[in-house]
Amino acid sequence: MSDMVRVEDQVVYAYAAIQHLQHGRSLLDIAEELGVSRFAAGRMVQKARTLGLFEVRPRLAEPVDPDLSRVLKDRFGLAGAFVVVAHSSRPEVIRSTIAGVAARAVSESIRDEYVVGLGSGRTIVEMCRQMSDVPVCDVVQLTGAANGRAEDSLEAIVTLSRVARGRMYPLHSPFVATEVNAARVISAQPSIREALRRIDSVQVAVLSIGGWPDSSLLADLYGQLGEQDELMRRGVVAEIGTTLLDADGQRLPIVDERMIGISTRQLDQVPVVFGIGGGAGKERAVLAALRSGLVDVVVTDARIARLALEATVG
Repeated sequence: MSDMVRVEDQVVYAYAAIQHLQHGRSLLDIAEELGVSRFAAGRMVQKARTLGLFEVRPRLAEPVDPDLSRVLKDRFGLAGAFVVVAHSSRPEVIRSTIAGVAARAVSESIRDEYVVGLGSGRTIVEMCRQMSDVPVCDVVQLTGAANGRAEDSLEAIVTLSRVARGRMYPLHSPFVATEVNAARVISAQPSIREALRRIDSVQVAVLSIGGWPDSSLLADLYGQLGEQDELMRRGVVAEIGTTLLDADGQRLPIVDERMIGISTRQLDQVPVVFGIGGGAGKERAVLAALRSGLVDVVVTDARIARLALEATVG
């Protein structure tokens, strides 16, 4: 089709489009330069697009697929979605890419005097390492430790607290107690009780989406307790915070009274909940979290986003 338009005209059309779309000049400014009306300048830009004289490409500061992000957001009724495109399929690369995008998105969600809640997991720890400029806010730990190294669970809130310059509320406790009475005794300890109460004031929560059985610290913990197989037989495929989910996103209050951290009731009350997770082992878990209604903003990778969308077709 471009053969039917004079080369001289093609050059003018392309010039108008580049000046308007790339350099941000107004149509009126371009029209005055070219000696035509503003409407004629607009038609030039449209002609350049129709003739394929230039290509519009998204140039985002972050490695995000804007089309997949929009479709995922709309399909699951989310407040936001960030579908990242990692340059490698290696787990550490996907994790780092998700962490970087989450760092930017979470930082932009925080306001002065907010209370921010953080779950556990390597991605959240890495996210906090990449957050360098956030408003003054308090930071509270949303779950107890899921492994034997308490410092791993504390690293995220310690790192963010240094940047945020607010108070820190750690949960010096295990993620899950061996029995209900033990959970009650632990939760009654003054510092733990204070942190659990502070969770009621959280405005932004950031939680890893745990994929059972092989991509979840909580699943590992239940494996050590000899209970993982039974929980999976009862339908558990994921957790977010202390809330266990089945494949349809239904909440499974099987062991709620033994969990120490943000309850499902508290999670429902948080204005903005980020669910982050991607890579191998998270496929069913991310879909379950999306279906659960507990997550407002998701940060995941392109492969998992496509799988989630395919699972909802028809």
